[in-house]
Amino acid sequence: MRSRGFTLLETLLVLVIVTGLTTLVSFQGTPHRALMTERAFWPAWQRMWTAGRQRARQQRVQLVAEVQSSQHQVVLVTAKTAQVVGRLRIPPTLQLQGDSGRWLIYTSGASKAQTLRWYSTVSHQYLKQTFQLGGGIFYVAVDQA
Repeated sequence: MRSRGFTLLETLLVLVIVTGLTTLVSFQGTPHRALMTERAFWPAWQRMWTAGRQRARQQRVQLVAEVQSSQHQVVLVTAKTAQVVGRLRIPPTLQLQGDSGRWLIYTSGASKAQTLRWYSTVSHQYLKQTFQLGGGIFYVAVDQA
C-alpha cells in the first residue's frame, strides 16, 4: 500500500533546496542594498547642502559643515551658537580618507572649494567628492588616482 504523503528523502530534498535558495538570495541582496544606500546618500547630502546654503543667505548666518567620521554623520551647525541645522547619517560602507572635512558656509551662501576622498567597502573603489569654488554644487566620481 502506497501512502499519499512525502517520504523523508523528498522532504529533506525540498528543505535543502529552499534553504539554499534563501541563503543565496540573502547574501546577494546585502551588497546590493548597501550599494543602493551609498547611492542614495549623495543626493541626500546635496539637498542638505543646498538647504544650508539657502539658510545662510536668508538668515545671514555662517554655517559650519562637518563630516564627523567617528559618528558616521555629516552635520550643519551655526558657526556662533553651534545649533544643529542638519544631520545626515553616512552609510557604514563609506569611509572618509584623511582628516574630517570641516568648512564654513558664509552668509553669502558661498564656501571654499574642497575635495574629499572616500573609500567604498562595497564597490572597493575610491570616490572623489569635489565642491566647486563658491560651493554651489558638488560632484562625486570614481577616483582614478
